[in-house]
Amino acid sequence: MPAIKKINKEDIVKACMEIIRAEGIQSINARRVAKELGCSTQPIYYIYSNINEMKADALKGISILFDEAMLRSNYDKPAYKDIGRNYIQFAKDEPVFFKILFSSEMHEKAYAFLDITGPSKAIYETISSQTGLSEEDAKAFHLKMWLYVNGIANLVANDTCSFTDEEIDKLLGEQYISMLLFEINRGNIDKQVLDNANKNRLIMKGDLYNERQT
Repeated sequence: MPAIKKINKEDIVKACMEIIRAEGIQSINARRVAKELGCSTQPIYYIYSNINEMKADALKGISILFDEAMLRSNYDKPAYKDIGRNYIQFAKDEPVFFKILFSSEMHEKAYAFLDITGPSKAIYETISSQTGLSEEDAKAFHLKMWLYVNGIANLVANDTCSFTDEEIDKLLGEQYISMLLFEINRGNIDKQVLDNANKNRLIMKGDLYNERQT
């Protein structure tokens, strides 16, 4: 007699996320999740007293996936530009998840992304370390940048426009430089920060050129 597969909460959440990714959150119900897991509905009702609790955990799972994606980097700590790029990449790779996270029903996620005491604290610390801005000024800087990045991400998630990685890098780089100039004129940032940013952009362009030649 084959062993009965033991279903736990993590299995259910993963199954819900797969269903949401493929069919949308409206397809979440006990029978559909049981089919995805290859089991009866009994373990699902044993773990969850109602479907809304199950959906809430699935949304938390999506939120965690998003937070992890934002701080992904090839280095010890992500550069601020990496965060913007990761944000747009998430919208490109996971359009359904992205639209759910920033929908009217999940508006608290948008606030969390801008909350200086919440998950975005690491982002503000990144801005402060790169620019010398105070935490509060870093929050204002991030809000302006987020409005720009979120616009691109929504175009990508809704398949309204498509951008190459190179085009995204150019858009984000130009916007970042423009915002640095604004803060320099206000006396909040030293000009050396802009010089370093321009120097890094030239290095990156050189790397891209070398990659094309190999």
